[in-house]
Amino acid sequence: RVKSRLIMGDINHLSIFALAPQPLLIELGHLLSDIPAAQVYQLHREPPNWKWQEDTDKVEYVVQRPANIDHKSVALILALSAKITPDRIANVLGSSAAIWTLTIAHPNNDFLKSREHLSAFRKSFRTLMDVIKAEHGQNTLLHVFPAVPVSIAVEIGRVRMPKADLALRIYDQNSGTGGFTVAFDIV
Repeated sequence: RVKSRLIMGDINHLSIFALAPQPLLIELGHLLSDIPAAQVYQLHREPPNWKWQEDTDKVEYVVQRPANIDHKSVALILALSAKITPDRIANVLGSSAAIWTLTIAHPNNDFLKSREHLSAFRKSFRTLMDVIKAEHGQNTLLHVFPAVPVSIAVEIGRVRMPKADLALRIYDQNSGTGGFTVAFDIV
């Protein structure tokens, strides 16, 4: 319903307040794309509201490269809300996966406080997607294991360029099945 109205020009701007499992939020972002003007908001735990804060400390996103990139499977850990250890990825992909990680110094579920934090994530993620594609090739399927705030999940989908970026296999943490399980692919 939204996409057709965007195409028709009925909607000029979106304000996105999203709550759902992370894979669904990534798919929402993918469906919306980065073409329409949009502001994505984050539900904060402290203080409990959707307002972006003005005076916040800078967040530095850190990329950890795999020791060896010559592996058939390529994984991307997004450890922002919580740590994700490589053994959890090995349980899914085996021990021979090239594992990239995008993280912060102290992953926690309430670090994202400002629009600037979200903007810095978009830039870091966009750059990392280009680096991974250059290292592993255009035809690589990128296995994505997210532990991210809801607004970042939406932006993961929005930032990805369908014609230029790698296909993504999105995973969801499911304690009932004992770990990460495949949610779906974005091609």
